[in-house]
Amino acid sequence: MRFIVAYDICHPRRLKQVAKRLEQSAVRVQKSVFLYEGSRAELNAVCGDLMTLIDIHEDRVQAWGVHESHPTSALDGAMGHPSHALCVAISPAIGLVLGSEE
Repeated sequence: MRFIVAYDICHPRRLKQVAKRLEQSAVRVQKSVFLYEGSRAELNAVCGDLMTLIDIHEDRVQAWGVHESHPTSALDGAMGHPSHALCVAISPAIGLVLGSEE
């Protein structure tokens, strides 16, 4: 299963630690947004690690499951290699959808 994981970390030291931990198991798609592929139990383990790194009163880490059953076309609105473009679309009818151009 795929998940979008995003964070908002207040302190630079904690921010670096959280980013480093996510880079070990997920693909960065924006500065504080990652694509994680794995089971919910595996994601729970990663989130457990992240919870030891953050201040629960100041920081936030969130994860959303991604529907993979709906086809999408790729879109890359920034610089980068177009063959690795990712598109995230939010629609009331189909929820959060991720597509990649291959």
